[in-house]
Amino acid sequence: MTPIGCGFKAAVIGCGMAGRGHAEKAQSLGLEVVGFGDQLEEAAERARTEFGGRYATTDTGRIMRDDSIDVVLIATHHDAHHPLAIAAAEAGKHILLEKPMCLTYAQAVEVAEAVEKAGVKCVINCKFRIAPAVRKVRQLLPRPRVSHGQLAMRESENIGNPWVWRADDGGGLLISTTVHTIDLLGYLMNSAADRVYAEGQVFGDNKGTEGYPDALVGTILWKNGGISTVISTDQGMNPFVSKWFLEIWDGERSAVLSAHMNRADFSGCDVDHVDARELPQETQDNAAMMVNLIEAIRTDGDTLCDARDGVQAVAICNALDAAARTGTPQTVQ
Repeated sequence: MTPIGCGFKAAVIGCGMAGRGHAEKAQSLGLEVVGFGDQLEEAAERARTEFGGRYATTDTGRIMRDDSIDVVLIATHHDAHHPLAIAAAEAGKHILLEKPMCLTYAQAVEVAEAVEKAGVKCVINCKFRIAPAVRKVRQLLPRPRVSHGQLAMRESENIGNPWVWRADDGGGLLISTTVHTIDLLGYLMNSAADRVYAEGQVFGDNKGTEGYPDALVGTILWKNGGISTVISTDQGMNPFVSKWFLEIWDGERSAVLSAHMNRADFSGCDVDHVDARELPQETQDNAAMMVNLIEAIRTDGDTLCDARDGVQAVAICNALDAAARTGTPQTVQ
């Protein structure tokens, strides 16, 4: 069978761990990765050598001007998402954009508008939406009322990424990592957010004085009347429920997502559980946002987490952050 990405050419911008992961996935799907861009010349060249691209560059404009490139895979520090995604859209490139879409709601709106104006496909890499267990929860509980989502990780996991805590390029734990949880809650609650409230603390002395909480507990009221609680912390991981964990109830049935969102356990449903690790390898391999993006390009369809979905996740993260800082409820933009 011809690989799904055959005939498309791609470029990677941001050649760290995430960018190299995207290059590897792209090649496995049959895309030709021709260009590698990074602000560090040695990083771009190392990736080009590893994956056999045509060129490495510190000039991302070269990638945007390259008419042979169909898809740009953006995996830079978060502050660069906004200008790079706009440039890619204006150049007519389809986009896979790492989470978070942007650091601020205003930036995210500008990216969404650029994508819509250009008519290109964009997928935000909020990867849990495409997980088989998550899709089954959405199918069996389409109108939930109450949910809880959390990220609980070890502080040591970000030792190699101190930039995550910097306000100007990382944004802090909430928008850097818990954004996955926030996006997943919105996806499963099937609603836009109305307002939020939160309290937060900074426990890690090594994280500077910028005020981004490494422990936040919040509530989200959805416009369809549903309500969610959320926990965001790097103060330790509970091995019994995993780094990411979510519960959801609809009044009669319930589901629990665990094991890095690979497993869903159900109550009140005909299905007892779904575990992606028990599914055929091809099914597991296709549960990737890059596959979803390529399918959307080929069929002129929608992506599973498009630019407007990305805007909502950023808006909720910004509102939770503001609520924790001010001690007052926030209306979500």
